[in-house]
Amino acid sequence: MRPIPMSSAIAAVLALAATSGAEPAKAAAPMVVEAAETAKSQEANEKRPDKDPEAIAALEKMGAFLREQKSFTVHVTIDTDHVLENGLMVRTSGVGELRVRRPDHLRADVTSDRKERQFFFDGKKFTMNAQKLGYYATIDAPSTITELADELEDRYSVQLPMVDLFRWGTDQADTDQIKLAMKVGTSKIGGVETDQYSFRQPGLDWQIWIERGDHPLPRKLVLTTTDDPKRPEHAVTMTWNLDVKHEDSTFTFSPSKDSHQIALEENP
Repeated sequence: MRPIPMSSAIAAVLALAATSGAEPAKAAAPMVVEAAETAKSQEANEKRPDKDPEAIAALEKMGAFLREQKSFTVHVTIDTDHVLENGLMVRTSGVGELRVRRPDHLRADVTSDRKERQFFFDGKKFTMNAQKLGYYATIDAPSTITELADELEDRYSVQLPMVDLFRWGTDQADTDQIKLAMKVGTSKIGGVETDQYSFRQPGLDWQIWIERGDHPLPRKLVLTTTDDPKRPEHAVTMTWNLDVKHEDSTFTFSPSKDSHQIALEENP
């Protein structure tokens, strides 16, 4: 749609005032104002750069703040679309809790419609536990959470829950991959005032809602896979507790008497 020039909108107001009575002009005024506002919005969109510096700066500020947090808990709700072989798409939901004591302790408990998983990292060992199935796997671990995340993905094709929390604002969070970036506006997530941003990179559109003020925490994340015609989505909403101290026992795995240890299968 071609934008309405501001001069045309103003001319329309003057013409209505000159040729009509007071009441018709009053009735038409909201329509003219709306047209002018639309023109302003379209003009602003045309002038906006592909990568809005404000959106990139917001990511960097959030990442820097996250790296400063040494001990925290995040409660998450998760909705994920799955594309089946027959082309149908189904959505599963879940909840999770991530407890972290940087740089070398992590525990994640994730429960979805289909499965339950626990992840333990005590600084020396990493364990993934399938509690309902009665199986767990333990490996020797590197010394930090970020190193562990890399090794799990590269060696075992296992992804830590909410792994991006440990990569935002680092060299691994490569903003060169982002082709489009913009600030959408403000919104409330769980009663918290946030700024909403939208980004595009190859194969992925994603949106993030970042808390306003002195605690720029991610409050919501929506990922849309764009190289799949179904465009499945993965959405996460986060609630944070930064005022928490975790004991060593939080990160220690103790198998139940009915559990069986298995090997974590390595990539070929």
